[in-house]
Amino acid sequence: MQVPNDIRRAVDSVIRERFGNKVQAIEIETGVSDTGEEILLICVGMSPDSTSDDFAGRFFGLTGRVRNALGEGMRGVFPVIRPVEFHA
Repeated sequence: MQVPNDIRRAVDSVIRERFGNKVQAIEIETGVSDTGEEILLICVGMSPDSTSDDFAGRFFGLTGRVRNALGEGMRGVFPVIRPVEFHA
């Protein structure tokens, strides 16, 4: 499965809107779960100075917003969003 650039930009925008300048990088990889479901693994590289306060309540509803950004063409794809510490 290939993720079109316009969808990548839409997902990027949704995540950066939620976490602001704490986001250093966003990587999107495609895959298949153990049950055969298509997934997107979205690694959000957070700045090293990020704290738990930067995450508090901000993941609530994020999966739904990312699914909306994926659009109808990718409705059956489940996004897995994982914050990681970004290293330059």
